[in-house]
Amino acid sequence: MPVPFPRKPAFRPLAAILAASCLAVLASASAQEAGLAGEVRTTEFGGVTREYYLYLPPDLPEGAPLLVVLHGRGGTMQGMARLTGFDDLAAERGFAVVYPQGIENQWNYVEGIEGFDVESDDIGFLPALVDELVTAHGLDATRVYVAGFSNGGYMAERLACEARDTFAAFATVGAAGFADMPRVCGAGAPVSLLMMHGTADEVVPYGGMVFDTPNGRVTLLASVQQTISYWAAYAGCGTDVTSRSVPPTGRSPGTQVHVFSVRGCPDGHEVELVVVQGGGHVWPGHPGDLPPEAAARVNRDIDASEYIWEFFARQPALE
Repeated sequence: MPVPFPRKPAFRPLAAILAASCLAVLASASAQEAGLAGEVRTTEFGGVTREYYLYLPPDLPEGAPLLVVLHGRGGTMQGMARLTGFDDLAAERGFAVVYPQGIENQWNYVEGIEGFDVESDDIGFLPALVDELVTAHGLDATRVYVAGFSNGGYMAERLACEARDTFAAFATVGAAGFADMPRVCGAGAPVSLLMMHGTADEVVPYGGMVFDTPNGRVTLLASVQQTISYWAAYAGCGTDVTSRSVPPTGRSPGTQVHVFSVRGCPDGHEVELVVVQGGGHVWPGHPGDLPPEAAARVNRDIDASEYIWEFFARQPALE
């Protein structure tokens, strides 16, 4: 069982030029598009045509929330919809859900970090897409949330730094601290953020990545515990952490789920870490939709999509 994370984040601004060569490559499966009930649409942003898959449940009430779901590197908007099953959950719980498509199947969460050559303005595009959808469909601009997997999770973290006036809460699965995050995020602010990660993740290792260089040891990826500690401090939370274990169902041998919740966060916000002991680079509760070499073991004691939505639903709306 993992130990509670340390209070002070240990990772420093990372060596971006080295990190560029080893950031996680992966994400949602190349799923078939058949069976999806939403629509693929396009919009213009910055002179570029951008695609997204949108699902609006039948009889969606006026002022419903909006969930933005970001695929991982190499994934697709339709593949992410199939992987997560958020369409069914949206119909059940009464919210709209959109799955944008990244340019070249990835998200530019490293905007402004030296050593990276990714040109898409996703920090600008995603809030602009939200504004467009909220206006067009009468959605609630104070209850918009973003969740991402792997590369999409890193993008969700960058949005937690850059777009807190657009999104009320953030969630990541299979993502941790990225290169130069403390510098680009700057001063802290109240924020609600949920992380999910498997201890056997071989794409984004739970313990991070540290390499020996001629100038000494360099942290390329922060560990999960360092990352959640960073977000707890960033959000202005207290120092106490409570933990609980999810009772096993017997359907997920070799894995177990532990939840670590930070206490004392301001203004009703939450920072929480869900650790899947023995879990891989997966979306918990949804087996069979990722390449076996990346997926490893999928825990089915929790459903990541349901858990994420429940976390979002209890967070304070934007003022």
